[in-house]
Amino acid sequence: MTFRSHIRPTAALAAIVACLAVLAACAPERSVSPGVPPELKHSWEVNFNRGDAAAVAALYAPDAQLLMSGSAPVVGAAAIRAAVESMIKTGVKVKIDAAQNVGAADLAYVYGAYSILEHAGGREVERGTYVEVWRRVDGAWKITIDINATGQAVPAQTPKP
Repeated sequence: MTFRSHIRPTAALAAIVACLAVLAACAPERSVSPGVPPELKHSWEVNFNRGDAAAVAALYAPDAQLLMSGSAPVVGAAAIRAAVESMIKTGVKVKIDAAQNVGAADLAYVYGAYSILEHAGGREVERGTYVEVWRRVDGAWKITIDINATGQAVPAQTPKP
């Protein structure tokens, strides 16, 4: 399994983000930004780029789902760890931003863009958007749903002579 896919972003991702934004707006006095501590959110990127699939998988709830364009859902922390290990083995690195990070009580969402680089400092080979739904599980923030949608393909660069 790799990050590469052949399906364009779906309306489902936009609908999920819109629904989460509406839910957060329904209780503005109770919603907070950031919903998930930024250092915790950023740890996905840091741990992936360091090659630590166990640390990435530990961010997910036991019953979490990872949904990537063009792939079957990956369900459960053990399966997510195996998928992340497979991705790490390809040598790619990730850059992930967090354009929105809003929470209320024990539920939060993070939305943003990601880029996949062929290696550290390498050429961008994929970009897209994502939304993660986080909830507190036994007092700790965990990802319960992680949806990634591949964006416009990155054109191949012609090697210089």
